[in-house]
Amino acid sequence: MTRERAEDYEDKKQVIVDKAATLIAKKGFDVATMMDVAKACGTSKSHLYHYFPSKEDLLYAILHEHISRQAQDLAHIVAQPLPAEQRFEQFVESFVQGAARSRNEHLMLMNDIKYLPKAQLDHIRFMEVEMTELMESLLREINPGLMAQERMQKPYALLLFGMMIWTFSWYRRSGPITPAELARRIADLFVNGFKAQPPGLS
Repeated sequence: MTRERAEDYEDKKQVIVDKAATLIAKKGFDVATMMDVAKACGTSKSHLYHYFPSKEDLLYAILHEHISRQAQDLAHIVAQPLPAEQRFEQFVESFVQGAARSRNEHLMLMNDIKYLPKAQLDHIRFMEVEMTELMESLLREINPGLMAQERMQKPYALLLFGMMIWTFSWYRRSGPITPAELARRIADLFVNGFKAQPPGLS
């Protein structure tokens, strides 16, 4: 396959992934069919199977692309030579902005991951664990005394991810709170606590 053909192949594949994410997030993986996806893409079902042998492979492609992008961004942020709290704020903002920008994919990661075959599911879960460990390392820098307690290491990271992940079951970026402000409030709430929250954040 020539480079031009390879690029054209990847472009067409990306169109399918984007269209499918919109459709599946709306209808649900168990309801949406490959025929539905084909219609949304303006193509045939056989054409889809040229790129994705099964609906599960299509689901995996969508989720893998989404979480890979998040993981790469977060790993880059954690590696920066900046104070831990500043990197924490960037970490939260990157996650929130990514989830707001790719809400369809985010909802699928919440609702449809259970439909993946075991090997693919295990790979996505492994990537999620890697992101959790990145967060643990940041929290350890912010409060080393607390995070030195082995029993407290995972709960705090999982609490933060749980708060951010489930926010997008109701949050809309077109609403009164922008993604940037939401991220700042989540970061401040998590590090400083609700009682200390001022009416407005600069």
